[in-house]
Amino acid sequence: MKRMRVALVTGSSTGIGFEASLALSRNGIHTFATMRDSHKSEAIKKKAREEKLPLEVLEMDVDNEDSVREAVLWIIDEKKRIDILVNNAGYGLFGALEDISIDEIKKQFETNYFGAVRAIKEVLPSMRKQRSGIIINITSIAGVVGIPGESIYSSSKFALEGLSESISYELKPYGIKVVLIEPGVINSNFVPNIRYPNNAEKKSKQKNLREENGADSGGSDLNHEIEMISTSLYYSNTIDAFLSHYYLAMKNAPPPTLVSAVIIDAIKNATMSSQCLFRYTVGEDSKSLAAAKKNMTDFQLHDYISKRMLV
Repeated sequence: MKRMRVALVTGSSTGIGFEASLALSRNGIHTFATMRDSHKSEAIKKKAREEKLPLEVLEMDVDNEDSVREAVLWIIDEKKRIDILVNNAGYGLFGALEDISIDEIKKQFETNYFGAVRAIKEVLPSMRKQRSGIIINITSIAGVVGIPGESIYSSSKFALEGLSESISYELKPYGIKVVLIEPGVINSNFVPNIRYPNNAEKKSKQKNLREENGADSGGSDLNHEIEMISTSLYYSNTIDAFLSHYYLAMKNAPPPTLVSAVIIDAIKNATMSSQCLFRYTVGEDSKSLAAAKKNMTDFQLHDYISKRMLV
């Protein structure tokens, strides 16, 4: 009898992690949907009960090394293996570099980068021993192209991209595949969780931008009261222009199920292929920016992004 594969997904309480966990379990993979706060698990538990899915919720804080280790050891003790790791936990820190404190930058990397590193390091001994496994890192098109207003978020995703490319060489002899998923703007819970510099001045202009662009007419995740804040006087024009573009893009952005469908396809492709590194852009904005990065000079790309996002 064929053994059921086992997956661990981080950041599963909402958005991409939520949909990825459901998609994996619907495809016959025993899925551990992990999240920092298990009190936020009722929605995914309800879905799992209704559909009788092989899905369990496990509390795991990717910022805490002991928490990650304990969760991984518990899964291995229960299931004797982990076949798939989906590193999804993360958030966006937006704003001008000069306005963001070093502590805020460290916190961004603690979750977006080091959180993924912790999870990878803990699952590798098991995957290496079984000589198989798939590590899926949810990065962003902002990890391929530097986006205005997202210097720290982009940096954390660039770092995860570089890590993924590098470890693919050392993991290939053990049959472990590395997958990069690069979404563009996705209509998920990412928006109400965006963070801005603590020392930024509050400005009603940002709320007006949100209302003018119809962000409230999107999915339920956009109906939260989000207090937009601008950065200092020196960079407010750039940040305001970017956020105006961003919330307009969010209005028509695809749902997180688009990403979860790509994750399932990626797993199938990685399982059938001897290739060790895979990359998928998700969404038309991601595809167009990736193509621009590949085909344009640096000057052309800078001009292209400026005209697209800052006008």
